[in-house]
Amino acid sequence: MADKSYIYVGAGNLAGSGAPGFWSKEAGDDHWHDLSESEGLPPGPATRVISFHPQDPNLMYIGTQRGLYKSTDRGNTWRRPELAEGRNVLSIAFRPDNPSVMYLGTEGNEVYRSDDGGDNWKYMSTIVNPDAVQMSFPIRILGLAIERANPEHMYAALEVGGTARSLDGGKNWEITNKNLAPLVDMLDSHAITVGGHNSEAVFVSNRTGVWRTKDRAATWENTHIDKFSQVYYSRCVKVAPDDPNTLYAGIGLNVGAQEGGIMISKDLGDTWERFDHGVKPNSTIMGITINDKHPEQVYFVSRLGQIFSTHDGGASWNEEPPLPEENSNVGMGIACVSV
Repeated sequence: MADKSYIYVGAGNLAGSGAPGFWSKEAGDDHWHDLSESEGLPPGPATRVISFHPQDPNLMYIGTQRGLYKSTDRGNTWRRPELAEGRNVLSIAFRPDNPSVMYLGTEGNEVYRSDDGGDNWKYMSTIVNPDAVQMSFPIRILGLAIERANPEHMYAALEVGGTARSLDGGKNWEITNKNLAPLVDMLDSHAITVGGHNSEAVFVSNRTGVWRTKDRAATWENTHIDKFSQVYYSRCVKVAPDDPNTLYAGIGLNVGAQEGGIMISKDLGDTWERFDHGVKPNSTIMGITINDKHPEQVYFVSRLGQIFSTHDGGASWNEEPPLPEENSNVGMGIACVSV
């Protein structure tokens, strides 16, 4: 029997406006199922990150303003694991050689680790950047990435604060912004990922596009999406699950712009081209997800709640049914899975 694909979208209330929420639907359906009131979830879950366990498509996790929530039945029921109440969870990462080991990044730049698939958590460290620009919100870890070839090596994207590196599995961190500052305004990093067959390259999304390092964040260089697109502000970057040299980046004019799109690079960021064709995103792209089992399936979501999908590697695109109108102008998490 052929498997079925499902997509999950979360409204994270990133900018302090719009209503938070959490929805799912099967690919091809014309309506969304509201999961916001599923058993075990807090009221109004601000769902900014959604992750599936790499080895079990029924096991999923979401990060909310009330902490981490775990489901063993793909979102029908939830429970909150042992993690201090009130932690705003913004990023989730699995250790590549042992996905029972998980990491969380939070508002306030705290890093937590679980050794049992997310049931129990321990505080690891706090990433400190004394030179970070003071904003109206605490510095927060919007992205965590781990090298496949050297899983003790971890990287973090800080909003605001640039990037940080750990070479001991998250126990200790150092700020790694050489060449990023002062070129990137406020060192406003939004997402981070590791690419290359030997984990030789790390990529970070920020206000000026996608930057790359090939020396474990000792130095950074701009991949210059701006040479290939007039729109290059980036909120998200992902490596394809079937090709570590292929990257997808979500772009826009700025966080509030009414224009966006997806860029693709098949050579670790040396060159880029537009990936989405025949559709018109109405705002900056906030999230991208690629189906691990069927990598030709790619979904992305805009700040104003548009969701687009391709099931043939970008040859054709569909606009998915709209989310409820009140769930616009928010940051969003997005994920897909096949079972």
